[in-house]
Amino acid sequence: MNILILSASTGGGHNRAAGALKDYIEKADPSANVTVVDALEECSSVLNFTIVKGYKTLVTLTPGLFGMIYKNSDKKSPLSELLNVVYTQCAKGLERTVERYQPDAIISCHPFAGAAMGYMKEKTGCTIPLITIVTDFLPHRAYLSDGVDAYVTASDKAAQLLHEQYGVDSERIYDYGHPVYDRFYEGNGRSREEVLTELGLDLEKRTVLVMAGSFGVSEVLDVYESLLDIDLDYQLIVITGKNKKLYDAFEQLLNTEEEIVTDEEPEWIKELSEDNILRILYNTGGEAIESLTKTFRRTTDKHKPTRLFYFVDNVDDYMHASDLIVTKPGGLTTSESIASALPMAVFKAYPGQEEQNAALLKENNIGVIIEDAASAKETVGAVLKDSERLLGMRDSCRRFVRKNSAGRIYELAKKLAGME
Repeated sequence: MNILILSASTGGGHNRAAGALKDYIEKADPSANVTVVDALEECSSVLNFTIVKGYKTLVTLTPGLFGMIYKNSDKKSPLSELLNVVYTQCAKGLERTVERYQPDAIISCHPFAGAAMGYMKEKTGCTIPLITIVTDFLPHRAYLSDGVDAYVTASDKAAQLLHEQYGVDSERIYDYGHPVYDRFYEGNGRSREEVLTELGLDLEKRTVLVMAGSFGVSEVLDVYESLLDIDLDYQLIVITGKNKKLYDAFEQLLNTEEEIVTDEEPEWIKELSEDNILRILYNTGGEAIESLTKTFRRTTDKHKPTRLFYFVDNVDDYMHASDLIVTKPGGLTTSESIASALPMAVFKAYPGQEEQNAALLKENNIGVIIEDAASAKETVGAVLKDSERLLGMRDSCRRFVRKNSAGRIYELAKKLAGME
């Protein structure tokens, strides 16, 4: 069976979902031929650069504007109609992609990719089944297309909204969850004892995992120092991802008492209009902003045992070893944490889908929301000091998780393709 998986690089979660799905299918069915493509790149390298660069610019420098665009494009408006222009541009490129790979089924892990492929199917009469995975915990109009044969959601509420608010037939909705690597599921990875012993950490202490690669440098250091003020003997694991500036700043913080100078945008950037920010980025390629410095000053002299890591490929190990994770509420990170039965404290949610994810976590007793860096001490401390609350949040994860999501999605693909 030939499977074509569509992804895009507006955030790492879409690619992780695609990778997890490919990994499962190839292990479960060695005869399957699975290909992952960047759908935006397939459409147009210019369009890919514009959308990816525009997304990263909006969510990091002007999150309020991103939130406004996200909300306005979630209803019928000139902005949502503009998406049809994008899909029209994508149709030809995706038609060539389908001709090249000859898939029996197509699975999309990105809203634009799925909707654009659905549009192509409508215009060309293509009958290859298309499954779209809603990679956040609530849906958005950007996912919708009459050419989509099935939608996969990760929450009861998402399934309900797709049907009641967006008019999708309930027969086309499957609440199977986000595909995550099998090793993230509780009990499938290495034990807490194994990992903590290997790291030289204390088996008897609470452990907090901080995954902070998407945050700004100073704000992460502010959160970390707020966590150090919690009146509890516990330990931390910090993973900075591929954020080298953040890793270097943490290394300085952990090994020196001096002030830290970090390379990031200064406060005056926030006072500029969105048009001016975008003009600066366009004219300088971001160099004018990246060359400016900002000084981080210590606020506490307290310390906690901390292990610092740059990019790692075994995040699942650190999740299984931890009692709580402090991170952003992206769709796939959230699903991986829930699969690991790991309670969450989420920080710096972007307006739009991340704010919705955060609210859903709180509503389902899976996570708490850190409103700002200064409140991390109070919010996280209250959870760490309450054993019954932590256990209750773990149990909430276990009730919420959709197990074997990748396997169920693959079975659905075979069913729709008539290859059961």
